[in-house]
Amino acid sequence: MRTRTLTLLTVLVLVIAACGDEGGDGSTTSTPGTDTTAASGVEAVLLSYALEAGTTYEYEVDMDQTIEMTSTGDTTAMGEDDLPGELEINMVGTADFTHTVSEGPEPGTFEVAIVGDFADMEFTGTVDGEPVDESDIPDMAQMEPVDVTVIVDEQGNVIPDENEGLGGDMFGDLGGLDMLQSLGGGSAALGQFVGPPLSEDEVTVGDTWSKTIEIPTLPASDPVTTQIDSEVVGTEELDGTEVFVIDTTTTTSEVEFDLAQILVGFMTAFVPEDATDEERAEMDALVEQLRFVISVDETTGVLTTMFDPADGLTKQADYSNTTHMVMDVNIPDETTGDLAAFGMDLDITQDLVYRLVGSGSA
Repeated sequence: MRTRTLTLLTVLVLVIAACGDEGGDGSTTSTPGTDTTAASGVEAVLLSYALEAGTTYEYEVDMDQTIEMTSTGDTTAMGEDDLPGELEINMVGTADFTHTVSEGPEPGTFEVAIVGDFADMEFTGTVDGEPVDESDIPDMAQMEPVDVTVIVDEQGNVIPDENEGLGGDMFGDLGGLDMLQSLGGGSAALGQFVGPPLSEDEVTVGDTWSKTIEIPTLPASDPVTTQIDSEVVGTEELDGTEVFVIDTTTTTSEVEFDLAQILVGFMTAFVPEDATDEERAEMDALVEQLRFVISVDETTGVLTTMFDPADGLTKQADYSNTTHMVMDVNIPDETTGDLAAFGMDLDITQDLVYRLVGSGSA
């Protein structure tokens, strides 16, 4: 009896759907800091995003990303014929992102369509010890175009789309590694709204606020908790405008999934109703040995935002984080149906700089 396997990209989609995103349903708390207006000499103001429906905002994005991966075992069991044993790739380049704003589903919300691509990326590194050739980079390490839509409110909170399932439409058709990056949280990750959630209270230099998001995952797994801590650390002039400098640290808790039960349902769906006792026993034996554990370490992202309080826009945002993931898999080989073990250790380090370079009518 033949059973079907999942490609690596499909697996990553399942992980992201289980993790949800910054806009998932969860508890939030806001903790304002003390009033430091007198000490800082900067008047406290209520910060909010003043997005305008029918307007496009153009961001230029500098990206520097390094991927380090080792894999062991039978990689073809994951449906990835070209997955190398060792990979270290650095990608550097600049991309143009367009954020097109429409009215959101509720008053005080905005729908933001985000489009960008990475056609001009430069690749260096090695694949299985050999210097990398861009034409030979495995599909799972390619940077795919970004085309996603998010809904945010005036404070920059991402509103979940109940019609889009657990993962919402936050990640669209991002490539596998792009989605993994998003596990680290942070509002400036690829394909996400640029800027942190803002305080619901007036703030000035020295004030802090926090937001905690708890997102349910698989029924047998602990929820993912994201802690977002922000502080106005100063003001400075940027392109002739005084902006608030906001430092934000986003910490996403360790995540561990055992997707075996999902795979059991996937596999047993292809067992014919007239299967023999021998075939059913074979399936039961496979199920007992099935293993599909994915774990992601606690991830911290650091975001520095240059926010223009007069225009209500992020003028620049610098973001960095590192994500570490491990996979431990024992699943049926697509060709033989025999169990095949596979392991992967993956680190992704990225630095992003977003700069607002223009706006206009959509």
